[in-house]
Amino acid sequence: MDMNNVLSTIIVVAFVVTVVLAVGSYMLYKLRERRRPKSTFDPATDNIFFERFLPKPTGGQSGKPL
Repeated sequence: MDMNNVLSTIIVVAFVVTVVLAVGSYMLYKLRERRRPKSTFDPATDNIFFERFLPKPTGGQSGKPL
């Protein structure tokens, strides 16, 4: 075998292994997502990342927005 055949074989094998690993990891991801319990999150009323901050009125402030 000459050097071109060896290098092309290495490239093809690396490509096939990459595709097989990508498909396998995607399948495992889908299996894991299927096992996860469904959340009861309602986007209309619940916030994922933030908690609403409402400052309390002090002294001479009325507490109403401008």
